[in-house]
Amino acid sequence: MEFKIEIRNKKGVFDPLGNGIKKNIKDLGISGVKKVNVSRVFIISGDISEPDAKRIAEELLADPITEEYTIGHRPQATSHKQRIVEIAYNPGVMDPVEESARKAIKDMGIYGVKFLRTERKY
Repeated sequence: MEFKIEIRNKKGVFDPLGNGIKKNIKDLGISGVKKVNVSRVFIISGDISEPDAKRIAEELLADPITEEYTIGHRPQATSHKQRIVEIAYNPGVMDPVEESARKAIKDMGIYGVKFLRTERKY
């Protein structure tokens, strides 16, 4: 089964990466961007169950104090003023977060992961 786990800051938690990107956009001379939100996305597939995916999200990927997560494939509705950009590594390019996550998932006793990919969602 395949799961898309999205980790994002809880409402009210300062997002330094999003604010830095917003500043970079402004420095490029692009105006009109009011806010940038950043999420980490993990696409995990293999012989794992939904309880396994939930355990991975809660115990490994999300900080319960500052972050929240969703599991699934729910596309977010966007208005004409909002845009979503997802960026992933190209195939064959080493992703250190991917390798660390794979090892940590095995250390948790979950061995069915066949595929794991990370993305950033802006």
